[in-house]
Amino acid sequence: MRYLTVDELIYINEQLPTADRIHRILKGKQRVRDMGLLEAAWGRPMQTVFGQDAYLTLPEKAAALLHSLARNHPFADGNKRTAAIAAIFMLRVNGLRVTWETADALENIVAVAEGKLSVADFAAWLPVAPVAPSPEPDAEADARMIAAIIHEHSHLLDELAKR
Repeated sequence: MRYLTVDELIYINEQLPTADRIHRILKGKQRVRDMGLLEAAWGRPMQTVFGQDAYLTLPEKAAALLHSLARNHPFADGNKRTAAIAAIFMLRVNGLRVTWETADALENIVAVAEGKLSVADFAAWLPVAPVAPSPEPDAEADARMIAAIIHEHSHLLDELAKR
């Protein structure tokens, strides 16, 4: 199981397209609003209870990461978008790709962010299909994969930015 790093989460947030106004506001300022909340979100998929994983499946782990990033707002901007891309990336490097319809994904991600959909319910809904995993971190390959994910899901990201 490959878990994302805090640096990867920050990198994902930095790669998201932003409106010019927001870019000017954030330029020269930290994108991380609260490092403690970011570290808590990062660690959540790895949590254990009585020595057992709290989240047993990869979709549950990705849903826990998405939930914590979207609900806790560790970044100054782009929390839902970062959450979505981070979850997709986590699934991808571990051998799953999302097969959702954009409208369904938008509805469910917003519901998670608003506290209307639980981690378990999001994970149960999450449509995935197997792909080749990338178990070893490779900065260049990972950067290309993140860029491709952002491009592939640009419509979803545009819609999430409005909410």
